[in-house]
Amino acid sequence: MLTRFWITIALLAISLSAVAADTQIMVRAKAVDSKFIGSSVGGIRVIVEDAETGEILDQGWINGDTGDTAVLIENPLKRGESQTNSSTAGYLATVAIDTPRLLRFKLIGPYGYQQSLQEASVTSWVVPGKPILGDGIIINLTGFIVDAWTRILEGGQVDIYTKASLLCGCPITKDGHWQADNYEVTAILMQDDKIIDEVPLAFTGPVGMFSGKTTISEPGHYKAIVYLYDAKTGNVGVDRSMFEIPESP
Repeated sequence: MLTRFWITIALLAISLSAVAADTQIMVRAKAVDSKFIGSSVGGIRVIVEDAETGEILDQGWINGDTGDTAVLIENPLKRGESQTNSSTAGYLATVAIDTPRLLRFKLIGPYGYQQSLQEASVTSWVVPGKPILGDGIIINLTGFIVDAWTRILEGGQVDIYTKASLLCGCPITKDGHWQADNYEVTAILMQDDKIIDEVPLAFTGPVGMFSGKTTISEPGHYKAIVYLYDAKTGNVGVDRSMFEIPESP
């Protein structure tokens, strides 16, 4: 009986040593050529899952501000310097694991602009009780926020407008950190599956506004696909606007 007792104690000790440890990982989203993505654009959804089994271990929302412009844009960082501070947007995930596991960190957003939703993920090994804090795991999200619409005037004149920004909500202006002249903005006009015209949109300011116009004489339903393109980074944002040219009275 005594031997059996000590065997039970030993098995209990082994099982206790394998109890899952809560381990914290800071997860952040960063816009291409810009700052961190957070509350100002509706937040970013975070899903933390086992990369091999798909088991979801945690999920939540990235909220907070876009970070320090001087640190991120104006002054190049030296090796080892932090990109973030206590208010920079992020989600502090907590996973309960008992052995090292390969985890996938998946981001979806920004949720304030459904037409500009992007998705990105990265995998990383996580060891129980070994947190990943500070800047944490930073995942870049491509794209721009592009919000396009059209206005139809007499004679088939089509005015095309878009308001655009970086994915973090950072402003496009004439002389700021993100200058309008650095981007190509164009509307591709289509009827059914056929491209009928391409209209360049000029910056009209003061912040993020672009517009252009054309004339369509044939009545029918049309679609304007508006894109903003940065040739330097290859970054692209797109939105669509449907419109109709009515029959002449």
